Amino acid sequence: MNNKNLAEFRDILETERRRLLKDVDRNDKAIRHADGESEGGAGRAHSNHLADQGSDEAEYETKLLLSATQKEFLREIDEALQRVEDGTYGMCEVSGNAIGIDRLRALPTARLSIEAQEQLENSRGW
Repeated sequence: MNNKNLAEFRDILETERRRLLKDVDRNDKAIRHADGESEGGAGRAHSNHLADQGSDEAEYETKLLLSATQKEFLREIDEALQRVEDGTYGMCEVSGNAIGIDRLRALPTARLSIEAQEQLENSRGW
């Protein structure tokens, strides 16, 4: 991978990282508010109507799951940026061969070539 491509992918990863950090922060604030950790500290905010309480709880659980997923993706981005820095970005961790540029454009955090990913999925029965 040449320096131009590395710079392109570093920019893509850093842009996505900044966007994701904003989303994580916004989602974490909503979770803290729902937990009653904001202003009044009155406890978990729920509606008085029984049907609405179920919706509130489902929304809260969705926010928790989204937050965990976002944080995992943020970790993957940080690891990809580290690979850019140490010169291993774009190299398959299984075969050591280059990961295709098209694959990296579709999935900038890719650690495996398409072939290695398929082998992994087939061995797991996916």
